[in-house]
Amino acid sequence: MIANKLANLTDAELQLMEKILHKEFLYEAEQNKTWKSKNSYERPFQRSRGIMNCITAIKGQRELNKTLETRW
Repeated sequence: MIANKLANLTDAELQLMEKILHKEFLYEAEQNKTWKSKNSYERPFQRSRGIMNCITAIKGQRELNKTLETRW
């Protein structure tokens, strides 16, 4: 069901989501650096991995949309 909703989004909407997620990923990476310097051990990267999985899914959907959009 979620895949159907992603498929209905335009390329501009998918690019916007990707841009927002990229900013959030950069923020999370900075937080991980700060955590390591303060606490002398690494924080689990579960949230960063989740964000990267979302970015990968959006990129995949954009590529699929471009492939299906091919006009003859």
